[in-house]
Amino acid sequence: MREIERIYLAYLDEVEIEEIREEKSTYKLDKYQKEKIKRMFTKINIKPEKKPEKIEIGNIYLTFEDHIPIYYIIYDQIDEDTYEVLKMSDWVELGNENDLLTRINDEWFIVETWNNFYLTADQINRSIFFSKISDKDFDLIKKFLSGEIKELPREKRGLKAGESSYQMKFHEKESEIVRKYKLLPFEQLPELENTIKLPPKREILLELVAGKEKTTAFGENFVLHKDLENNRIELILPKELQGKKGIITILDQTYHIDHIPEKIYLKPIEEIKKIDVEKLAQKISVRETK
Repeated sequence: MREIERIYLAYLDEVEIEEIREEKSTYKLDKYQKEKIKRMFTKINIKPEKKPEKIEIGNIYLTFEDHIPIYYIIYDQIDEDTYEVLKMSDWVELGNENDLLTRINDEWFIVETWNNFYLTADQINRSIFFSKISDKDFDLIKKFLSGEIKELPREKRGLKAGESSYQMKFHEKESEIVRKYKLLPFEQLPELENTIKLPPKREILLELVAGKEKTTAFGENFVLHKDLENNRIELILPKELQGKKGIITILDQTYHIDHIPEKIYLKPIEEIKKIDVEKLAQKISVRETK
């Protein structure tokens, strides 16, 4: 058995113990795997750092999904009560070129730059404060996600891996663990589904210039329409994308969607008449993923 396969099996034993027992009834933990899991629980029992008074960008927290430990870093504040976070993992051996290597509390972690999800302030405050990432590493994450740099520095990333590699299997499982938290910005309102609140701190970028009161704008593969009566904007998506898995980016916020709907409703904090729909269209992208 190759070492990378051994590591991946140890990881699976951490995140889906029952499934491993059912599928691999003869599977036994070796010394390496036992030590890895023991170290995980020993680390978790260490007295955490004093929790800061407020949630800050760059803070790292620990929470649990059933028996699974989930480390995450605060990446951005979406609105008064919603934060975008990036998942972290101490399974650094399974990271690839899109995972940032960082040292936290004398231990190595990867920041999964591709694996964002959303939490409320209450969910974060109920988590265990673990530490804070260095300004230098956080700056690397921002530059990589914004496209300012095309790749992470070689010494700060995992190894390049193919689509059928154990690293990619690890990525799939890591995304699955936090899947239910990925659609928090889509409010499930009684009368309307698929609604996203526009981040208030970014609406200033869309301020309407006098004389440009257009109600419709076109993107590469979508249409935006101002619904003045209901104070919302309709993001209308083409039939060829509907029902497919995709990624929608709105004002640099990324939303991973399992089934692209016919429409997504954008709800501004300010009055919709103050927003330049053409400027907004320039800051939206929609693409299908496999």
